[in-house]
Amino acid sequence: MQRYSKPIFRFFRTVKAGYLIIVLLLLALIVIRLALPGIVRNYVNKKLNELPGYTGHVDDIDISLYRGAYVINGLLLKKKTDPSKYPFLVIRRADLSVEWRSLFHGRLVSEIILDRPVIHILATEEINKEPSKDSWTKTVKALMPITINRLQVNNGKFTYLDLSKQPVTDLHIDHMQLTALNLANVQKQAKRLPSHVLLTGTSIGGGHLKAEMDVNALKNIPDMAMGMSLTGTNLLSLNSFFEGNAKMDVERGQIDIFSKFTLMDGQMDGYVKPFIKDLKVLNVKKDIKKKGGVLRVIKKAVVGLFAKAVTNPKTKKIATVIPIHGNIKDPQTSGWTTFVGVLKNAFIRAFHESLSNELNFRKSESAGGTKE
Repeated sequence: MQRYSKPIFRFFRTVKAGYLIIVLLLLALIVIRLALPGIVRNYVNKKLNELPGYTGHVDDIDISLYRGAYVINGLLLKKKTDPSKYPFLVIRRADLSVEWRSLFHGRLVSEIILDRPVIHILATEEINKEPSKDSWTKTVKALMPITINRLQVNNGKFTYLDLSKQPVTDLHIDHMQLTALNLANVQKQAKRLPSHVLLTGTSIGGGHLKAEMDVNALKNIPDMAMGMSLTGTNLLSLNSFFEGNAKMDVERGQIDIFSKFTLMDGQMDGYVKPFIKDLKVLNVKKDIKKKGGVLRVIKKAVVGLFAKAVTNPKTKKIATVIPIHGNIKDPQTSGWTTFVGVLKNAFIRAFHESLSNELNFRKSESAGGTKE
């Protein structure tokens, strides 16, 4: 009997040791799992603060190991020169995960879903002083080391502010929904522009924004072809912009804007086409009491005459076409700076010219002697 007791004892002792190791491993995994969100949060905060000229933090991190994801709650990224009221980027929730269906195409890529992101762009900022593309790329890769193939934005907001103007210019788009697909060309499409982006939103003044874009995001300077429409915007909502930039305001009117442009091998080409209808600029009784008095009324009357002269009597719309042209591969300037500058100038010109410089564009129509 003693001959069998020792092996049996050793067997049970081995089994107990095995169970103990398993229990210790499980406890270690639990400890690591509990500590992991804090470790990741500290890592993310460190990377955000390493972006030149910015400070940032996240409130909390949730880890979802079974789906290969982590969730950032309460992300804030602020330029050191930003007013605290207008941080560059605020995201309520960001879900960064593996895009599992792409594994069937033999690719390991990621998808990002952003809930309620808010972006503030200040007009007084000098874009050429922004961090380089390499700095941004390094930060994004640190947060999501796997190539991004799908991006979705839910209920976002984009705001353009000019705090140097009086009144302050505040142009914004609310309720933004954006879906960008196949950014890494996982589906191996042979098209020059394999990715597709759809954007919708509501502008200041109740305008309906829709933009569709085909993109090649894999190039150093992405190629793209975009069509955009903004329809039904109440011009009264833009009076802070008109006051600050054209020293006038409107009493009534609506604007529709259509734009198409391409960016191919660094060359931008396209147009912005605004249509203004039912424009009314002058209200003597109301405006004579405002700052500027009689001179203000006279100026608004002149602008009103221009509008009357160029209005198509059949459609009651004022229209013009602003070309978009530019090459963003100039080695002396930042491509991003040039890209934003060309688009900004084109849209600003569209507002100005459609309100006050349309006479030459419609001269041939008004010279025909139309009857109101």
